[in-house]
Amino acid sequence: MNMRIKIHIFSRNLLFILFVVYFSQGLLYETGTLVSQSCLLFIILISGAYFVKTLLIKERKSRFFRAWLLLLILNTIGFIFTMNFEPLHVNMFKNVLLCSLSFFPFYYYAQHGFVEQKHFIYLFITMLVITVFQFYNTMNNLIELQKRDDVVNNIAYSFVALIPFLFLIKKNKLISGALLAIILFYIILGNKRGAIVVSGVGSIIYIYYQLRTVEKRNRFKGYAIVLILITALGFFAYKTYQNNEYLIARMTAVAEGDSSLRNVIYANIFNSWVNSDNILNFFFGYGFAGSLKLSGGNFAHNDWLEMLSNFGLTGVLVYLFLFVAVAKTIRNNKLATDKKILLTAIASMWFATSLFSMWYTSLNAVFYVMLLGYIIGSEKQIKN
Repeated sequence: MNMRIKIHIFSRNLLFILFVVYFSQGLLYETGTLVSQSCLLFIILISGAYFVKTLLIKERKSRFFRAWLLLLILNTIGFIFTMNFEPLHVNMFKNVLLCSLSFFPFYYYAQHGFVEQKHFIYLFITMLVITVFQFYNTMNNLIELQKRDDVVNNIAYSFVALIPFLFLIKKNKLISGALLAIILFYIILGNKRGAIVVSGVGSIIYIYYQLRTVEKRNRFKGYAIVLILITALGFFAYKTYQNNEYLIARMTAVAEGDSSLRNVIYANIFNSWVNSDNILNFFFGYGFAGSLKLSGGNFAHNDWLEMLSNFGLTGVLVYLFLFVAVAKTIRNNKLATDKKILLTAIASMWFATSLFSMWYTSLNAVFYVMLLGYIIGSEKQIKN
């Protein structure tokens, strides 16, 4: 093993460690300390270095690579030209930068064979344990703060982001199913309605994946195991949901029109954009984090309206281009079936999240992005 390969493997391992330490803030150490800021800085520096390396590779970049690059450039230019360094703007750009840049190292590792599915499984197991402890830590803090037992725990979205990793556990379907049951338990316990919807999307595609990848030589046994798995998961999720009266009340409230003021935020942003007197605002938006201005102090909680408020019609078209690029990639015959289904799951969960929450400006998106880099990068591997 030559020195160049050793450096890439070291950087890969270091990135995984940095992500684990960074997402452990608030649990192993206080949030916003020198530890977390140092981890963030090193993640961005390492990812930025691979961003440059991938650009220098002499190859025709895929449609998705170009679309992802365009999203990063658009947000970076928007932040620079807006020149607003208030905490909300800076934090949003930090999230965008971390999410966007994380694609490039794993794209490079996959192209050169420096990362395998087992590495992501190790990360998944580690993050699952950390997220469970984060969940209880956050819940205890919320109960103490709100003086009530029924609370909404945003850590539920962290569990949702781990679902795509289950597609990489192929050898033992029962273990994979048991891990999904654990994840669904905490998502339901978190009382986060959006997280439940997105996890439902991921779970449906996960079930399809299990059926689609049954070995032909053991087809009867394979389908029997998957049937047992589906039945057990469905029963477990149903009973867990039925025992959560607070969540049932929240889901009922949705049917009665309770959208946590999203309808007001959405209307304010869209009406402000469509009724703009300046044609430049119509096509190029109101600048980075423009949603704060149009909504009355809130982010859009919808990626499409966030892009619309920030970058106008141009932003929406760029974001749409990303999903078109994903669809084209899924149709690529060179991509293995299991990776096609995994990419379908990621894109579907991403799209569902984008409709009523934040994805590309959310830290949790990093875990989806790692896998996106791995899948897109492995589409055309480069021999060392």
